[in-house]
Amino acid sequence: MVTQQKEQAFVLLELMNHMVLVAQEAKRRGFRVVALNHDPLNPSGAFAVPDGTVDELLHIDSWTDAERVRETVHALHERYDVAGTYAAFEPTLTFEAELRELAGLPNNGPQNIAQVIDKAHVRRKLYAEGLSELRSVPLAEALEWDAWQFTRPAVLKPAHGTGSALCFIVSSLEELRTAAGRTEAAAVVSALTKEYILAHGDFILEELAEGELVSVESVVDRGTVHTVGITGRYISSLDAVVEQGFIFPYEHPRAAEIAAKAAEIHHSLGVVHGPTHLEFIISADGRAELIDFNARTIGLAVVVCIGNAYDIDYAAPLTDIACGIEPDLSFLGKAPKASVDMLLLPPAGTTELTELVFPEGTECRRITKPFGQPLSGRTDQLDVVGMFVVTADTAEEAHHKALAARRDTLINGAPLGDDPNNQLVQPTYIPASALTERTPA
Repeated sequence: MVTQQKEQAFVLLELMNHMVLVAQEAKRRGFRVVALNHDPLNPSGAFAVPDGTVDELLHIDSWTDAERVRETVHALHERYDVAGTYAAFEPTLTFEAELRELAGLPNNGPQNIAQVIDKAHVRRKLYAEGLSELRSVPLAEALEWDAWQFTRPAVLKPAHGTGSALCFIVSSLEELRTAAGRTEAAAVVSALTKEYILAHGDFILEELAEGELVSVESVVDRGTVHTVGITGRYISSLDAVVEQGFIFPYEHPRAAEIAAKAAEIHHSLGVVHGPTHLEFIISADGRAELIDFNARTIGLAVVVCIGNAYDIDYAAPLTDIACGIEPDLSFLGKAPKASVDMLLLPPAGTTELTELVFPEGTECRRITKPFGQPLSGRTDQLDVVGMFVVTADTAEEAHHKALAARRDTLINGAPLGDDPNNQLVQPTYIPASALTERTPA
């Protein structure tokens, strides 16, 4: 009896944003591209999914319905020779790991990934092993305190969260109770993110690390951690948890030490394959404290920035890793360019978006709020209305271009200019001559 050979498929779980670049690369390689999605495929903008890219679209009613999703995953395994998978959204990661395990692809194991995306578990493990100095407690326990138990401020955040949603800095019981009330409202713009957070419901209170926020981008190939580079951050001068931009690569003087700490944490958590995005706070004396481990690629358009900086199609090595193929990483080293992805808040007090016009010289432009939709008027990560990318030959030039483009962006007919919501804390190690740029510290 001759067994019919299965068609090779490349499976993407909740295809969104930069994932379309990986889908297109998989399509070029001749795979049948299958997407498991709750949301419709993006029809417009910088990350629109071109017609013909996806061969089969399977609707997922809810990523929190584990039994139904697992049935879909197992059915895919039965129908196809799954040659590769790619996921970049936390609720999908355990299902991707299970599919990879079924397909015999290099993987981190679904049970292990379930622990890796549990921020409370990660903090406890790293603290116990001496890889973290930050203490944390469940929110329910903290709300029973009679007095503030930490010696410094803390961050209240979901134990299962994504994209800095519902994170609050507090330094007293009164502030904690107020923030806890805001978590109950769960005012998260993305319905998928809201569903993910509420499905778990647990929040943790974690000591605040003080210093500069950076992230380490890596690809892990069957146990070997390859550092792609460090990403620097622009943050709001009004709220330290509101990220407003990313620069890649970021030439931090302690880059080697930070990358070494990242590799050690990978080994501790048993993450042996796939792209990762680790966020660190670097203290004034150079200590690197992990604040978030993400078993996925960095979000927004930083994948575009990485490709621009190295002058490559970064989707190619990501697809190699997804297929269990040893990637060509010969491009790693000194990047010939620098690239910035900027996030835009509307002017302070704006309660409705009616117009957004990006200046010339920007690319990968994204409008993230529908025109006419009410806005909160606050300075909040979830109130970002637009994003764009700029690239230049040096970090200094990219920095200047990015800040000029921010000021020149028209929101509701007026340039953003020096509005309070456009005041940034910039990366510490931007070249000194760039520090004359008109941005407050």
